[in-house]
Amino acid sequence: MSKNIFLEGVLAPLFLWLFFTTCHALADTAFDPILVNDGIMPPKEVQKLTQMGGELYEKTRVPVFLAAVADLNSTRPIDLIEKIKQQYSTWILLYFSKVPTTVNIFSSDDARNLADFDQILSPLPWRGTIKPVMSPAFSKNEDVKLEVAILNGYADLIDQVAESKGVSLKSSIGSGSRDTFMLIRWLFYGILVLVIFQYFYYMRKKRG
Repeated sequence: MSKNIFLEGVLAPLFLWLFFTTCHALADTAFDPILVNDGIMPPKEVQKLTQMGGELYEKTRVPVFLAAVADLNSTRPIDLIEKIKQQYSTWILLYFSKVPTTVNIFSSDDARNLADFDQILSPLPWRGTIKPVMSPAFSKNEDVKLEVAILNGYADLIDQVAESKGVSLKSSIGSGSRDTFMLIRWLFYGILVLVIFQYFYYMRKKRG
């Protein structure tokens, strides 16, 4: 009898500890940063985005969500924000809409200083990491532009939050990849400016 009481006294707390530890671990692995993906991002990119967002949340407890919607009117950011607020006090949401073309970053008040939202959303080619890619000058393929813009912008946002929290991410695409992308973008805009210059030079010479 005393042996059974002893075992119950030892095993019961142990089982409770294992239960709550397992639940906590499952809760961590279950975090999915992709709130909506209306077929905009292909599986390979979704996997990479999920990996980056999951690692950041695991190390900082800051959830950075992504919504890539086909129609703004069908999935409004305000509705997504209300759902996020029900579970998280600190949060960031990167929102994309294909029709009409819209991009914005929303966050809780305490998360606004974790990344430079204005820089990420800047339309300037040498500053922004999203809108310059979405311009007609970058590519004629709308799907490609959107995929690159989302991956590039989300990665930039993730890395800035990680840096603010003083952590490093194994899943980060790295500054090297972004620098290469920046170089390609500069070369593209440089060629575009050269073509425009040559056009006006030719027109002026023709008139002269």
